[in-house]
Amino acid sequence: MFDSETCLSKSTGQPLKSYENELEAEDAIGYVKAAYGNEQVKYLCQKCGYWHLSPKNRQTPNHKSYCLDSNGRPKQAYPTRESALRRAEIIYEERGTQLYVYHCADCDEWHLTHNPESF
Repeated sequence: MFDSETCLSKSTGQPLKSYENELEAEDAIGYVKAAYGNEQVKYLCQKCGYWHLSPKNRQTPNHKSYCLDSNGRPKQAYPTRESALRRAEIIYEERGTQLYVYHCADCDEWHLTHNPESF
């Protein structure tokens, strides 16, 4: 385990703990559960390529899509409507930003938008 040089916690701004492989991350999940009672999930970071942990209630499966936003950047894609809705809820709870979920005909996944009339 080591502190990430590129990935920071959204809540604290501190470097995320990084794990070299999935087994290390699994071991850390067990430790956190036993020591603190917190449910965690592991994920392979698209930014740094290492494994991190996330509170289970915050985890929403997603990935960078080949669909682009209005600035030409890849959009986040969610495989299910439920995972997109959960991410929109988390963003609203943390930032007060209202986002809407829509199904994309191009990639057949789900995206978030600020504009309720864009779908």
